[in-house]
Parts: sequence; structure tokens; C-alpha cells
Amino acid sequence: MKTLPKSAWAWALYDFANTGYAMVVLALIFPRLYKTFWAADLSVSEQTTYFNITVAVASILVAVLAPFLGSLAEMGGLRKRLLFAFAGLGILSALGIGLIGEDLFWLASSVYILGTVSFYCSNIFFDSMLSTVSSKDNRNFISGLGFGLAYTAGLSLILISVLWLGTVDPEDEGAIITISRWHFVLAGCWWAAFSIPLLFTFREQRKEITGSWIDLVRSSFIAMWRTFLEIVKVKHIFWFLLAYLFYIDGVNSIILTATSYGTTIGFTQKEINIGFICVQVVGIPCAIVFGLLADKLGARKMILTAIVLYAGIAVYGAFVTNEPIRVWGVAIPEMYVLASLIGVVQGSIQALSRAYFTSIIPEDKAVAYFGFYSMIGKSAAILGPLLAGMVTWAFNNPEYPVWSTRLGFGSLSILFVLGGICFLKSRKLEA
Repeated sequence: MKTLPKSAWAWALYDFANTGYAMVVLALIFPRLYKTFWAADLSVSEQTTYFNITVAVASILVAVLAPFLGSLAEMGGLRKRLLFAFAGLGILSALGIGLIGEDLFWLASSVYILGTVSFYCSNIFFDSMLSTVSSKDNRNFISGLGFGLAYTAGLSLILISVLWLGTVDPEDEGAIITISRWHFVLAGCWWAAFSIPLLFTFREQRKEITGSWIDLVRSSFIAMWRTFLEIVKVKHIFWFLLAYLFYIDGVNSIILTATSYGTTIGFTQKEINIGFICVQVVGIPCAIVFGLLADKLGARKMILTAIVLYAGIAVYGAFVTNEPIRVWGVAIPEMYVLASLIGVVQGSIQALSRAYFTSIIPEDKAVAYFGFYSMIGKSAAILGPLLAGMVTWAFNNPEYPVWSTRLGFGSLSILFVLGGICFLKSRKLEA
């Protein structure tokens, strides 16, 4: 770690920075305040509908924009400028959300969409910088370091939130809402402050833009199509992206359904929250260790290891109960065990995938290729919920309703099996 250049540390620290938005806006505060503050006057079904529409619109916009933005940045040498342009919009959106008044759900949705699109689009350019700040010998470690720092930020923000909210009476809803709204200011400032090192250390060779901006946009669309054809033509890249589509859909589906699933099988909200902390605590060292092992043993071996572990976790999760188990004589809720296992591979598989993709694409076209990588990553939470829902419906038994839900969760292992098969295919073609 002492030998890493400042540019690598600054790059990894950006993962720490934008976790402020991911944790506060996407995970912790916004979903709850949307229902209890901005959309409080709506019915429960209307709240759920409008919130889901908000999330879906943001996801669709990212999926549509990502390939074009990647080509635009590549054509114009705009990677750094576009990263900080979108980061600036995301930071302003985070600060702005906290200022939105009660019952203005339409405005909260609009600012959320702007901020979330900006967050994910900035990551296109950020991820593509990995090839510039790393070498083949330390790429997996640096990518894992970024995710390790992200988990550190996530854990820090959770603890800050718990301590902050603990300063007021839990029955004082007004005080809780006020503090919750201040969390968005914290998220924006966090993102801005820890992005500064990357702003001043990353150097990018600018390309001279000839012609008008209209010509550049037109050329970017043409370049996007050519990149797509290249991906289809280069079989090992195509099969890796297909593998990534399956297994990252499984990863995202477990993340999105974990709270609902835990509630269904009888875990308390406190146990679920502690489980969420377990993911962060375990994820910090494991993301870094997996990166180190990948640099020593090879990224492909460690990605396949993570895929196999994730498939096992999905199967194990189908049998988890709310009865504590004994580990070295200590009674521990099984939710904590499941959460810790998820923490072992969650950040690791994302970090290794990012680094591995960097190593198999043309370095001079990294941003354009990462546009498609980001498109898949953002849209990959469709197959899992659909699969789990169909299995739950098909095996529904009124006498044992929980078992159909368990089977639905366990069915997510199929996505990792398919991802593993496609990944092995990509390895064979690359070799």
C-alpha cells in the first residue's frame, strides 16, 4: 500500500466520497422520508407506486445514457470534465433534497432522479479511470481498495446516523424528520470534500475538438454503435458481459430483496439493521483481500470463486431461520451469519469485475466500453425479482406461505449458475 501513487489513492478515495450519496439517498433516508414526509398525504399504494416509478425512471435514463456518454467522453477527451460535471449535479441534488418541503413528492422525485442519474453517470468515467491509475500487477488490489473504502464510508455513515438520531426522542417525529433532512446536507458535503483529491491529481490528455458540438454528438452516436459491434464481435468480452448481466443481477436482487425477505421470515427491524452493519464491517477487509488474492492468483479464479460462493449463499438463505445459532458457544441470530457471508463477496465481486473488465478491453477505448458495462450494471435487477416472483407464485401454498418465499429467494442461485457458465465460456474464448 505504501508503494501506491497518490493518483491511485485519490481514485480509490472517490469510492469513499460518493458513498455519501449512495448510503444516505439511495439506501438509508430517502426511501423512508418519501413515504413519511414528501408523500405522506398519499395512500400506501400510491406511495409505493410513485416511489417505484421514480426509481425506475432513474434506472432507465442511466441505461439509455450510459453508452452514449461513454462514447462522447472518449471522442472528446472529456472523461474528467464529465465526471465532475455529473458529480457536481449529484452533490447539488443531495443538498437540494433536504430543502424540499412537506408533501412535495413530485419535486422530491424529480430531484432524486437528477441526483441518481448524475451519481451513476459519474461512475462511468470514474470506473474507466482505473486503467490509468493502476498497472496489471495491482489493478485488482486498487479496485478492491476502492470498495473497501466505500464500505468504510458506509459503516461510518450508518454509525453517524444512529448516534445523530439517538440524540432525540424516538417518539418525536418532527425532530427525526429534521435530522433526517440534514443527512442530505451531510451526503452532499461528504461527496464534495472527498472528491477533491481526485480533482487535483488525475491528469487527462485533452483531445482537440474539431467541428461543432452537434458534429461531436453525431460522431459519438456513431462511435457508440461501433463499440457495440466490437463487443459483439470480440467473443470473450461479449460472453463476460453476458455473465456479468446474470451474476450482477443476482447480486443486486439479493441486495434489494434482503430487507423484505428478512421481515417475511420473522427477523426484527433491529436485527435487519445490525445485519446491514455486518455487511459493511465484513466487506471492508474482504474487498481488499480478494483484490490481493486476485493479483496473486488471477482475477478470473477469484471472480469464479465469488460466483460459486454467492450461489451457495442464495441456497443457504432459503433455509435461514429466526432462531439463533451458536458460534463458539455464543448465540447469534442467523441473519448476522447470512449478512456476514454476503459481506465477504458483495464488494469483492463488484471490485474484481470492474478490474477484470478493465484488463480485457482496449485501454484507449475504456470509457466507451464502460458505458456498456455501466448500462448492464444499472439495469441488472430485473431477472432476479422476476424469477423469485414467479417461483413464489408457482409454489404458493396457503398452509406454508413462507416456504414459497424461501424457494423464491433460493431460486436466485440460478442466476449465479448461468453467470458462472457464461464466465467459463468467456475464459475459454479468451484463452
